[in-house]
Amino acid sequence: MKNYKIFTAGEIVGIPYRRQMEWRDELETSLRNASDKSVTFIHLPMFYDNNSIKSKEARDWVINQIKDSDIVVVNLNSIENSVETLFELGIITAINNSSYKHINVVGIGNANINHPWIQLCVNHIEETIEETADYIINYLLV
Repeated sequence: MKNYKIFTAGEIVGIPYRRQMEWRDELETSLRNASDKSVTFIHLPMFYDNNSIKSKEARDWVINQIKDSDIVVVNLNSIENSVETLFELGIITAINNSSYKHINVVGIGNANINHPWIQLCVNHIEETIEETADYIINYLLV
């Protein structure tokens, strides 16, 4: 049985850990409650805090985690406050364009993103966490 790897991307710097993890925990719980598929979640705040995320080690670790992921879920609600998330989308786009592999990018939140490049980086957008979990289960964990 395949073990799927899901990386969660979203605002971290400058906000409390509880807020960083709130939507991530809700997504993981929703998905695990509705599916029996084997899934490993990588939530960056569990590994690096607001200070250490700024290191080269953290950046390299994130890039390697993204490369190994099948799916990246991006919180679009505060993407304008997250330079790291924008870089992560750029890295995923480069990986997907290289034919190295394809990483599915699913956005949660506002589908009216202000910049077309962000829209081009996201394969699918759902408004709620529950809808996102359903989409992942029905279309990506196959």
